[in-house]
Amino acid sequence: MTEQTSVISREAKLVLFVVMIGTFLSVLDSVILNIALPYIIATFSADVQTAKWVMAGFMIAATISMPLTGWLGDRFSYGVLYTVSLVIFTGGALLGFFAWSLDALIVARIIQGLGAGVVQPASIAILTASFPPHVRGRVFGVWVIGWMTAPMLGPVTGGLIIEYFSWRTIFTMSTVLGLIATLLAATVLSRQRKENPPPFDWPGYLALTTFLVTAFLVITYGEEEGWGSEIIVFGMFTSLTAFAIMLVVEWGKPDAIVPLRLFRIPDFSLAAFITIYRALGLFGPYFLLPLFLFQVQDRESISIGLMLMPGAVAMSVFSPIAGAFTDRFGGRGPAIVGILALAFSLFLYTDIDLLSPVWKLIYPQIIQGTAIALVMTPLVTMGMNAVQHADTGHASWILNLCQRGGGAFAITILGTLLHRQTIIQRDYLGSTALLNEPPPAAMTDFSTLFGFAAVDQQSAMTAASLQQIGQAASSLAFNNLFFMIAALTVTAVIPAYMLSKKQPPVIP
Repeated sequence: MTEQTSVISREAKLVLFVVMIGTFLSVLDSVILNIALPYIIATFSADVQTAKWVMAGFMIAATISMPLTGWLGDRFSYGVLYTVSLVIFTGGALLGFFAWSLDALIVARIIQGLGAGVVQPASIAILTASFPPHVRGRVFGVWVIGWMTAPMLGPVTGGLIIEYFSWRTIFTMSTVLGLIATLLAATVLSRQRKENPPPFDWPGYLALTTFLVTAFLVITYGEEEGWGSEIIVFGMFTSLTAFAIMLVVEWGKPDAIVPLRLFRIPDFSLAAFITIYRALGLFGPYFLLPLFLFQVQDRESISIGLMLMPGAVAMSVFSPIAGAFTDRFGGRGPAIVGILALAFSLFLYTDIDLLSPVWKLIYPQIIQGTAIALVMTPLVTMGMNAVQHADTGHASWILNLCQRGGGAFAITILGTLLHRQTIIQRDYLGSTALLNEPPPAAMTDFSTLFGFAAVDQQSAMTAASLQQIGQAASSLAFNNLFFMIAALTVTAVIPAYMLSKKQPPVIP
């Protein structure tokens, strides 16, 4: 393929297909076991705190392996790295199927995480090397479908598997798909590597992983342990200290595992910043809406998963369109429109309640899916187009880390705020004079009809009122959070406007 043509060869399309499969699978496995966790706990008679490491072990392992992408890709080639990562991921899935104890399952998930952490950034690096800058928008527009639809499809896929089979079937599916993806990758992907790979940056890597792992643990257990507890404060101090050490040891180092020079490139640094900043708007609805449907409207998990499908469909349709637009006109326009559309879709959820009809919960998702396509594709395209070919491996894992880190932080913050908002709203509604006044005659007659004695009517009706107050408080808490993240999302227009209007192609 040459710089003069926009026609994508069949071989290049096959590369895109192969890396999209691996990306989809690695992201899907990071979320699909959430719904199976109660069944895993029952199988091994485990406690919840230990079982949480089935998910936490995967995420920590992925966090540790992700920064290795650039160095390993230069040393062994990104095609080999991607294939080996799929082998590791698939091996972990196979071990998960045969897991004889919870400890064995946690080890299997750690192995899977080590492979999955490299698959996504390696995919971006492979695509950047395989396609010239002026068609990468369309390419990443297709690839983003696999990256972003997996979290949406995870709950419904896991729910269907659990409903008709068992949680081990999830690992069977991962093993089979992983084997297929591995065979395709070994056949299709290039094995060309860098002539003189740099030495490994141990000080930078240790400082970086210490910062990332401790930050992840603080985010994961902060609310549970208490943000002011000694262990969490110590974790914060350790994380910040490691971050400061990383900046010192990496500053100006030519072969740094964290090449800070990339952040001097405006479009790359803006793409990374916006990826983190708009995490509340992006992950907010995928965290809050399922909880609302479950806690307030009392819907089943499969029903919730099916109700989230329209957003995935809309994103799949509009991601390639957004990519083509980015290639032709630049990414600033689609990013701005996408941010505004995302904020509008969030605002539509500021008045949902127990009785909200299905259509009112579904049509904003179509806007969300379209908005995500308009934001994600330009950011990945412009961020990768802005760096030189030699830095694509490092740039890819940094953008992936921004995505993961921003999502984890956003979900933790929203979980904490939701809990506190629910308490505030319940206290406010419960403090009204309604509970201290005599019950309405209609409620008295209704309770008499159901056989309540006069002495029990007041307590029965108070309990019913408290239940309604709890539901109303939950609805108001969700409404307030959707309004907050909608307002914050709008402000992401400012850094998006600073992106290049029409980004010139970078000559490798």
